[in-house]
Amino acid sequence: MKKIGSIFLICLLAVCCLSACGGSSRAADAVSVGKKVMESASGFPEMKTIDSSEKDADINFTTLCDFDYDRVSSYYYAYSADGTAPEFAIVSLKDNDDTADLMSSLKDHVKTREGTMQEYSPDQVEMVSNYILTQQNGTVGLFIGKGAAELEKTFKAALK
Repeated sequence: MKKIGSIFLICLLAVCCLSACGGSSRAADAVSVGKKVMESASGFPEMKTIDSSEKDADINFTTLCDFDYDRVSSYYYAYSADGTAPEFAIVSLKDNDDTADLMSSLKDHVKTREGTMQEYSPDQVEMVSNYILTQQNGTVGLFIGKGAAELEKTFKAALK
């Protein structure tokens, strides 16, 4: 009986140690958060979306950034159908320790978008320049466009 009790305690201790180690994430489902954010995007133009539930989700993710898709739990990316600046992305990570790397990759995406918007007009460049990049509980949000602050509020409320 003592052996069984000892084995049980050892197993319990091992499980506790493993769950406390590392930066594993309990991030929200980015698709459901993204849909909530989309509902509040009333001032945005017509948007196209791609997300992690689609067949070629890993390939489509490269449209957003070059972050390693194997480190992503789920994502939702909405961008302006007419090619102008407004867009937003919600990305949930498998590991919270990857947050800084993802945010760096998204900043590179913003720089590229600024260059692209140079071909449109100064107001589009300004919109991209005033982007909001935030994170909460292993989920990162990028918001570009007029009304981005409202989208950020919806994002944060959805993650509470």
